[in-house]
Amino acid sequence: MIYGKISLKNWSVACVEGEEPESFFEGCGLRLFFYGTLYNRDKLRESPDDSNAKLAASAYLADPAHGFARLDGSFTIVYYSKNECGVVRDHHGTHYPVYCNKTGDFSTSWQFLAERSEEPVSYDAFALSSFLRRGILQKGRSVMCDIFTLDGGQQFHVSAEGWHKEIRSGLSGRFSKDLHGLERSRVFEYDSKVRTGKHPDVESCSRRYGELHVRAIQRRIGDSRRVGILLSGGYDSGANLAALRSIYDGGIDSYSVGFKGDAWSELPVARLMSETFGTRHHEYEIDGSEINFLPDIVRFLKEPFVEGGLMVNYCAMRMIGSDRPDVILGGDGSDQYFGTSGREVALHYLAARMGLRPLLHGLHALLSCKTFDTGGKLSRLNFQMDKVLHILEGERFGFSSSELRGFLQDEEYGKNPFKPLRADIRSFEHLYIQHALASDLEIVINRIILYKASRMAQMFGNNLVFPFMDLDLYEYLQQLPVSMKCKGDSVWDIACGRCESKYLLKHCYKPLLPEAVTARKKQGGFAPMPLFFRDRVQRDRLKDFILSSDIYVEYLNRKGVEKFLTDYDREASGQGGWFWARQNKALQYFNLLTLVTWWEEFMGGRKVSF
Repeated sequence: MIYGKISLKNWSVACVEGEEPESFFEGCGLRLFFYGTLYNRDKLRESPDDSNAKLAASAYLADPAHGFARLDGSFTIVYYSKNECGVVRDHHGTHYPVYCNKTGDFSTSWQFLAERSEEPVSYDAFALSSFLRRGILQKGRSVMCDIFTLDGGQQFHVSAEGWHKEIRSGLSGRFSKDLHGLERSRVFEYDSKVRTGKHPDVESCSRRYGELHVRAIQRRIGDSRRVGILLSGGYDSGANLAALRSIYDGGIDSYSVGFKGDAWSELPVARLMSETFGTRHHEYEIDGSEINFLPDIVRFLKEPFVEGGLMVNYCAMRMIGSDRPDVILGGDGSDQYFGTSGREVALHYLAARMGLRPLLHGLHALLSCKTFDTGGKLSRLNFQMDKVLHILEGERFGFSSSELRGFLQDEEYGKNPFKPLRADIRSFEHLYIQHALASDLEIVINRIILYKASRMAQMFGNNLVFPFMDLDLYEYLQQLPVSMKCKGDSVWDIACGRCESKYLLKHCYKPLLPEAVTARKKQGGFAPMPLFFRDRVQRDRLKDFILSSDIYVEYLNRKGVEKFLTDYDREASGQGGWFWARQNKALQYFNLLTLVTWWEEFMGGRKVSF
């Protein structure tokens, strides 16, 4: 843990307490504490002996407004000068979480800030209801009122001119004018331009992409003697392995997670990949009993968090154990850097251009009623319609606003506080780029995928890195037209599903990977969530735990929760049904169980075990 104060007062002797920094720089009127690592030292260093803190300081001093944006790594930076001081998180927030209160105290633990507060700190009911709705907390807010979080690529800071400015609304409107200019702002600016003109040559783009990917891996493995890789059997992990083998002759440990009784298991393809590229392979099959590790996860995260792949990451990191490689390559984020949901983006664009959105919103509202939530054809239609209509909001698994009204003692907490972005429908390409930034990058990558992967790695002390998240790779992809990312002959074809996602990556690596990988449909990195609630005895135990919690004293409505659990028991006894209907119900169960576990641990002070 690290902690300190964001303040210009006594800046020349200001210190960061707790963990020792990886390196420290002082000079030119700047004190800078660096925690973590830099990957692009080769682009930044003036001499081989330059510390990471020196490189970060040089970038900032050369350009105080945008210097930190040149850094690519997994880090937390704290800096002080006469004119400005602050805390900065890396591009995607893969290092420590950072919290700050309204007086400028910061820490990598919200508990630390809560315990040191001069006034009682209570839980944030709106943030918790946001979790029940989506599996993540409300943006910028922690589990506690008046303790705020910093997203990837952002900073909390105070500048000298800020003493006389009005406070910006970036901190959820909770900061008042007596706070001496404390602001939250973006350090890494994302390119949202749509590239037009002639299409570049695919072969030259493919070669360049491959070169940058290989360099990203080389930067992350350095001189490691032993390298690990997470292997799913898909394009992303396969590309990582193929690229790694092109520059690394040493031993490689590969790790794959599957699911017992799952007909769509990726383990056979992962084994084939291991044989093709010569790795020492390790496997683990999830059987559902892993739900018993949830209290350990909640205790480590200290916040409620749920996503379909959380237990996959947990099991992979636990499988590695103490015999860990120096570095482990993950394939996370590649989908989102290229842009996902091309079909849904195209459908939203066409519906908007034809004036059909009001009609679709009305139909969606009608089909969202409990009467039609049966898992049948209308439910499937509504599921797809929800994705199309809310294309800029990311995945929406969890309880709906109407369902939450029956769960919460105060219905106000169940209202959705998010004001949706206005879709940019100047062209399909404009909407595609907007979705890639607002949904894929800022929500899915920064707040979900890399959060869960990096935090689970930290839980077990593993050095997990993400080559596809290299800053040079990102900047290169932004120079390319949408057709290099989502390939289709027309917007209509893309809307009909006749398109190829991650086009450039597939073009680059298809010749290097087994046909069993390149010819198969993508499965996704999530677990079949009903697996964790399949056993009746286990469900009874979990039900007793949920209903015995003190959370009903002031937050949840016991009758609403009891009805949900009873309905789940009845539906779980049936066979078959639509996968996503069962998956979403199980995710709702997981959200509820996680919230109650968190409440008992952190509000009730009781150590939970199932």
